[in-house]
Amino acid sequence: MRNKYLFGFFLMMLMHIQGYAQPRQLLSRDTSFIGAVLREHNVFREELQIPALVWSASLAADAQAWANHLADIDKGQHDQGIRGKEGENIWWGTAGAYSWSDMVGFWGSEKRSFVYGIFPDCKASRSAVVGHYTQLIWKNTGAVGCALGSNGKTDYLVCRYAAPGNIEGEKPY
Repeated sequence: MRNKYLFGFFLMMLMHIQGYAQPRQLLSRDTSFIGAVLREHNVFREELQIPALVWSASLAADAQAWANHLADIDKGQHDQGIRGKEGENIWWGTAGAYSWSDMVGFWGSEKRSFVYGIFPDCKASRSAVVGHYTQLIWKNTGAVGCALGSNGKTDYLVCRYAAPGNIEGEKPY
């Protein structure tokens, strides 16, 4: 009887590992994921007649490592080690409850608080958040790579950008 419970425990652990660790490693290479994420980014850029972003497997690999880290520590925070090298947007929410487009669209929804001007003074009020949106539309950004990490409770979407945006003293476009 004890072996039956032990086997059940190991089977559940294997299902957990296969259900959460394996897919998050492969998603950044999944064509439907890439297409949805690129499409959502480029909708905001097309509105402003800014050139479309292209997918970067290298940026996606960097994003995957950070997304996995965030899922492991179960906390949303920016990677301070990439400052000046890559831009970064992070989203997190209930695992499996949001589409990839919803996640990127959340950043784009900051457009309602955006006022064209010099970064970071390009927001409708002092308390407004627009930095995710401005990274989406930053004129000098040409490539993006994104990845999803999950711990079964929380999904973490990380997108990395080259060249990085949100340069203080510059206009987004």
